[in-house]
Amino acid sequence: MTEKSITAYEDLPFAPLAEDSPVEIAMLWGNPVTGPAAVLVRFPEGYAEPWHSHSTTYHSVLIKGEFKTRSKDDNNDITSTDVYGPGAYLLQPGGAVHAEVNAGQDELVAFVYFDGPVDFVLDE
Repeated sequence: MTEKSITAYEDLPFAPLAEDSPVEIAMLWGNPVTGPAAVLVRFPEGYAEPWHSHSTTYHSVLIKGEFKTRSKDDNNDITSTDVYGPGAYLLQPGGAVHAEVNAGQDELVAFVYFDGPVDFVLDE
């Protein structure tokens, strides 16, 4: 049986997603190497991710801020003009090339659950 545990947001161990990345994550539970795993992710104001994918499907719920999501297929870039706020749920299939944009006036914070490893593969 696991004991009850609580950590204040300001005490979570956020660290850069990758070297020199302005995106930060805090591991909540699981194994980020093998998955499944859950993280909090935060983007600075105005940040637009580069095109990328993940090797596994993830589920995300926006906690704070606003975002736009962009998808890419084999022929065209598809850009959404819809802006989503707190409570929005996003299911992103593994291997799908995409990029999110912080469309708000403050940091963006989301809960993200990865079905497998936590990775970030740039689209070249």
